[in-house]
Amino acid sequence: MSTVVPFPHRPPTDATTPTGAGDTSTGRPATLASAVYTVAETAEILRLSLGSTYALVRSGEIPALKLGGRWAIPKRRLHEWIDGLPIASVEDVERELAAIERREQRQHRHRNGA
Repeated sequence: MSTVVPFPHRPPTDATTPTGAGDTSTGRPATLASAVYTVAETAEILRLSLGSTYALVRSGEIPALKLGGRWAIPKRRLHEWIDGLPIASVEDVERELAAIERREQRQHRHRNGA
């Protein structure tokens, strides 16, 4: 299932501290924490391969926005998406473990020529 969720328009923000003071020692504005993840950061969070994560982003499964030729995944939207994922039941976990065991048995038989 593919879901594309539009992002609300927000006015641009200043790249200084919330008070606008900046870093007076260097004369440069203070750095704000990024509001988005990269696809690589998202893959690491989800413990997925980079390719799988790109596929989920492209399909609209993971909420993302293409900005200047790069994908940006809003942090808040990603965590809301994760929180909304269905919880695995005991039966789901048992089914997955059984599938892993069958796969390992097939590999073992294949290696031993059976």
